[in-house]
Amino acid sequence: TVTLLLKPVVVMGHLLGGLLTFALLGYVALRLAETRAPTPAQRRLRPMIVAALALLALQLALGGWTSANYAALACGADFPKCYGQWWPPTDFHQGFVLWRGIGVNYEGGVLDAPARAAIQIAHRIGALVVSGFLLATAARAWRRGLRAAGALLAVLLCTQGALGIANVKLMRPLPVATAHNGGAALLLLGLVDMLVRVQSPLMPAQLA
Repeated sequence: TVTLLLKPVVVMGHLLGGLLTFALLGYVALRLAETRAPTPAQRRLRPMIVAALALLALQLALGGWTSANYAALACGADFPKCYGQWWPPTDFHQGFVLWRGIGVNYEGGVLDAPARAAIQIAHRIGALVVSGFLLATAARAWRRGLRAAGALLAVLLCTQGALGIANVKLMRPLPVATAHNGGAALLLLGLVDMLVRVQSPLMPAQLA
């Protein structure tokens, strides 16, 4: 990140690496602590939870890309529109070029307004899609007896959405931006917790 002058793909990778480490540590801790066996209906939730984790990972990457390219305020303080338009001028091709060579200083960003707007709009659309799927996952978990896990996921998701909107409306104040990053980590942990709850607990021999 430092030697390549804040190259966006490296900054994004650094964020994802940190979140992956956090998720794996959380998984190990929760797995060791879990003692309850899931019901057959709860076990069948596993593919949906794994899909939710995959979608969330993509959205986290998109969020990292938005931040690394200084596109968080590409629409100013306008939400849900972007500078008064539902679809302003965008340049998705330039907005999602992963590698631009070595020696470019990316501090402050190098993209023009249409490219940054494309990244911001992609992040908003991604948030809408992922939120719908995660809410469906939370609702299904609730119906199958994982009420605490389902309610926690729904609360974390709503909080994260509110923080994302506040980031834009308040012009990304540092406390809100930091809370948005922390919310992403907690949302990831909430899904990891749900995944642990639909797996069989470790046997004593496995803990030895």
